[in-house]
Order: sequence, then structure tokens, then C-alpha cells
Amino acid sequence: MAYENVKIDLQPKPVLQELIEDLTNKMLTQKAVLANCGKYADPSLVQGLEADIRLLDEVIERCYAQQELINLRSQLICLN
Repeated sequence: MAYENVKIDLQPKPVLQELIEDLTNKMLTQKAVLANCGKYADPSLVQGLEADIRLLDEVIERCYAQQELINLRSQLICLN
């Protein structure tokens, strides 16, 4: 056949993967800074880092949920 080499990939592409990786790296960096602060760190700095980590975690979870929605939409291919 003439079309033996044609490959159709219907697997969803991870659109938000790079964003998720960047946010995860940022969160890990914040956790490392928090771990290295020590017990004499300014309490407002510690609270700020903890708030940033919580926020980044929530945003990452939302990105994963959005990626799942994107994957579901791409699976709903209607062929007429």
C-alpha cells in the first residue's frame, strides 16, 4: 500500500507540561530555601516562603486538572 509509512498519533500532547515543570522547580527551590533558613530566620520570611509553597502547590494541582481536561477534549474526536 502507498500509506504504510503514515503514522497517526491520537495521543494527547501535554500542553501544560513545561509550565508544570517550571512551577515544580520553583516550589522545590522555595522548599530548599525554607529548609536552609535555620531556626533564627525572620518569621515573616518563613511565613512568606510557606505561603508561596502552598500557592505553588495549588497552582500545580490546577494545572494538572486543566491538562486532564485538555486530554479529555482531544479524545472526543468526532469523525463524520
